[in-house]
Amino acid sequence: MSGLVLVYTTFSNLKEAKAISEELLSEKLIVCVNIFPEVNSLYLWEGEINNSCEVAAIMKSRNDQVDKIIEKIEATHSYDQPAIVVVPMEKANESFTNWVNSVVDVNSIGV
Repeated sequence: MSGLVLVYTTFSNLKEAKAISEELLSEKLIVCVNIFPEVNSLYLWEGEINNSCEVAAIMKSRNDQVDKIIEKIEATHSYDQPAIVVVPMEKANESFTNWVNSVVDVNSIGV
C-alpha cells in the first residue's frame, strides 16, 4: 500500500466545492482536487427517488490526514449528510507519491 488515498464527495454547487477544496489545500490536508461540475445524481431520500445536479470532487491526500479532511468537510458542507468516501490507493507511481508526501503537512495532523 502506498499510504495515499482518494477522497470522493459531492457538493451542491461549484462555489461550495471550490471554497472547501481551497481551504483543505491551504491547510495542506490535500495536495490536489479534481472538480467535475454538472454531475447528474439520482438518489433515494426519504423514500423518494430524487434527481439533481451536483458537483463531484476527487481529492488526493495521505491516509494520516483522512480524519481531519472528513471533519473539515462535515463542518463546512451544506448537506446534512454529505457522502465522503475514502478509497485507499493500492499503488501509485513513485514521483506522484513523493510529491504528495512532500506537500501534505504532517504537522497539520490534529490542528
